[in-house]
Amino acid sequence: MTVSLLDISTATAAYLENEVEVRIGQVTGNLQPGEEGTYTVRVINAPAPTGVRLTEMTLHITVSPGSVALLIPPTGLTHARATADTNTPLLGSADLVEEMFVFFAGPGAPQFDGVLDVGEVADLEFRYRAEGRGDATLRCHIHASVDLDDLFPRSAGPNGEQVLTVLR
Repeated sequence: MTVSLLDISTATAAYLENEVEVRIGQVTGNLQPGEEGTYTVRVINAPAPTGVRLTEMTLHITVSPGSVALLIPPTGLTHARATADTNTPLLGSADLVEEMFVFFAGPGAPQFDGVLDVGEVADLEFRYRAEGRGDATLRCHIHASVDLDDLFPRSAGPNGEQVLTVLR
């Protein structure tokens, strides 16, 4: 069976789109302009047998229009940038933005380390600030890599065999 690198990229995008569920919920309501609220992002990875482990997960969160609400970037074990480029400077908690990419600390981070196992659910909480009257829409999707060990598990190939003779 021949697999091209493009096939893996296409399959990963399709998996994230069709098998991983992202929900936004528990949004603080009834705020006055200038007040802060919270919202949760829940990411649910597909269960076995179709699920695969996700690594290097990044959340892409937007709010629109910015005249109604703005996102407050997280700091600490998670950090946010204005773009998906890891060379972009970090956003600070004083920055109010309409769009951010949330990156996670490595393994051992107490809340979430950016790895989502098969069937795992990650619940994350973020903050926003009310700016003006009206309705705003929060959106979130993920960027992630598929763990290649799940796709191509280490296994044994065919045995090589040869009879040897030891002389006495």
